Amino acid sequence: MIFGFHPLEGGYDVPMRHVGANIPYEWLIYVIMFIPIGIFLYGFWKKAEVWLLAKGELHRNDKIGQRVLSWITFSFAQAKVIKKPLAGFMHAFLFWGFLVLFLAAGLDASHHWLGFPHLEGNIYIGMSWIVDVLGFLALIGIIVLAFIRYVQKPDRLNDTKSSDGWVILLIFAILLTGYVIEGARIGAQIKLSTTMSQIAYEQVASPIGWVFASIMGGATLDSLLMWHRLLWWFHMAIAFLFIAIVPFTKLWHIFTSMINYAFRDLEPSACRMVENIEEAESFGVENIEEFGWKDLLDLDACIRCGRCQENCPAYNTGKALNPKLTLIQAMNEHLNAKAPYLLAAKAHGEEEVEMAMTEEAEAEAVNPMEQSLLYDVVTTEVIWDCTNCRACMEHCPMFIEHIPKIVEMRRNLVMWQGDMPGEAQMAFTNMERNYNPWGVGWASRADWLNERGVREMVNLLPEDGKEFEYLLYAGCAVSFDDRYKRVGEALVKLLNKAGVSFGYLGTEEFCCGDSARRLGNEYLYQTLVQQNLESFNNYGVKKIIVVCPHGYTALKNEYPQMGGKFEVYHYSEILAKLVAEGKLKPSKSLGVKTTYHDSCFLGRHNGVYNDPRAVIKAAGANLVEIEKAREFGFCCGAGGGRMWLEEDAVEGYKRINDTRADQLLEPNPEMIITNCPFCLTMISDGVKAAEAEENTKVFDLAEVLWQSME
Repeated sequence: MIFGFHPLEGGYDVPMRHVGANIPYEWLIYVIMFIPIGIFLYGFWKKAEVWLLAKGELHRNDKIGQRVLSWITFSFAQAKVIKKPLAGFMHAFLFWGFLVLFLAAGLDASHHWLGFPHLEGNIYIGMSWIVDVLGFLALIGIIVLAFIRYVQKPDRLNDTKSSDGWVILLIFAILLTGYVIEGARIGAQIKLSTTMSQIAYEQVASPIGWVFASIMGGATLDSLLMWHRLLWWFHMAIAFLFIAIVPFTKLWHIFTSMINYAFRDLEPSACRMVENIEEAESFGVENIEEFGWKDLLDLDACIRCGRCQENCPAYNTGKALNPKLTLIQAMNEHLNAKAPYLLAAKAHGEEEVEMAMTEEAEAEAVNPMEQSLLYDVVTTEVIWDCTNCRACMEHCPMFIEHIPKIVEMRRNLVMWQGDMPGEAQMAFTNMERNYNPWGVGWASRADWLNERGVREMVNLLPEDGKEFEYLLYAGCAVSFDDRYKRVGEALVKLLNKAGVSFGYLGTEEFCCGDSARRLGNEYLYQTLVQQNLESFNNYGVKKIIVVCPHGYTALKNEYPQMGGKFEVYHYSEILAKLVAEGKLKPSKSLGVKTTYHDSCFLGRHNGVYNDPRAVIKAAGANLVEIEKAREFGFCCGAGGGRMWLEEDAVEGYKRINDTRADQLLEPNPEMIITNCPFCLTMISDGVKAAEAEENTKVFDLAEVLWQSME
């Protein structure tokens, strides 16, 4: 019968639950369900249509095994999300609770469509217990997440929208009504059972439902049956509403995150390569649709959790850049506004769209087709604020790629618009003329060897031409920065003392090109790389020791894009190895109270955290770890080419380097240790600004180890 339904019974001899019992017209649900599913699929396609507007090339169809593993690890183990413990684990509870409830609903549907038998006995008890407990954890999760957003109100959630609250309320209602329904069903079964032992298995199978049944124990059987029916239909209605609105609300991140996990960048940290640059008709990205499909997917995947904002040095010092709001969300809003025009142009042609634009321009305050991505949407101030420190990408649970987007926009500004800060232009000119951003004559690149008295310890390849195991890529700072020449001296003495066979190119060494590339001058970068590769290949280089973390990242992660594949080490890795092998044995313990600054390009970009600390320990320094250390380290402000740009402090804030220096000075150390020429300069300036240079000295790691050797 159409109206017929299976009446609710008391307990069963074999533990089980009859799906659809007490629900008239229960079969209708399996017809109605195609409506929300259809809406969901429609929304999915409309989103995918926008991603397919992308003109940039970014395929990510390699390393299938690794991508599947990434999808599993970060989707189901929530490995990235739980790195922020409280909110992360609550989200994991919510994810797994909804997942098992969805699977349980699918199992119920299979009884109708496929005739699967009901779960019985211990299998029913075990499966029901899992669903019940995980669903309850999901309920706790949504309550705690609501508490964080609306009671604690952390700054990272500074863009809460009304839709966020409605989504939270909808999820809470789905979970809560599920338990009330279960409680009404168990309460009715208790009243229908001749003995309590008939239904006692539900105490184990549905522990949370049993609690709700106890609460409703005073209700009559008829009342329980009525509420069970009414709430069951209400529960299904809001569950279907949930499915239907997924592509149109922040719930969409459930699916975009999974796609992002599968197609994230699996390569070492590096800027994207511009292939055949001599033949390029344009450079960088000027319009939102010129990004790759993964970049557009990133915009949809952003959940606005604010972890990027929370760790961004630019945002935390009052700059215009907020990786969540003024970058990703600004781009997302622009894409959503522009997409209808782009889709119409794709379907009907440019002329028809131009007519429509003219008609709508009068009604709209801003026409998205006439907005400039670089000047109106993101703005050049935001684009130039970025230090490329990678904190945003490190902490984003969705693997959104902020830095590549900024670099692409810088490329357009520099190489296409010719619009850049004057200091950047000066740095480019210096690199073009003298192959270093300082602008000192290239012919004096090896003079530091004589200045610091270490010429006899160095195998200068153009003059000596001896055999060598490692090439010492000293970099521009060692060659031209008077303060950092002392670091080069200490490193040469350490390598010499350990008996390391190394060569040095001198005037045949060119700037690594990192600053040029990250400031947007890809052409200059590739020119410098080509010159270095010619020198490396000419001398048969196989292994390279790099002093600067920026050069280390370039040579290790980016030179392979142009065929330069070598074994590349940062000097801290080599020193840690020599200490561990006993080839460097400090003769005295420094015994000074020390804080250590993690370079962004050595740390977050390459994951080198322990080797420098091993060297500090070997030198006998008393290292005090500060809060902003390792992957949470705060940038010195010089990355992304900003070493060469002026930074003005925003009213009410300090400059980035001064802020970082204050963090390092907080434990009142006698010494601050760095491992990067840019960091040494910026932190030293910060210590001076804090008027603390009398009590706290700033040294490089190589200098500290050499002090313990003398």
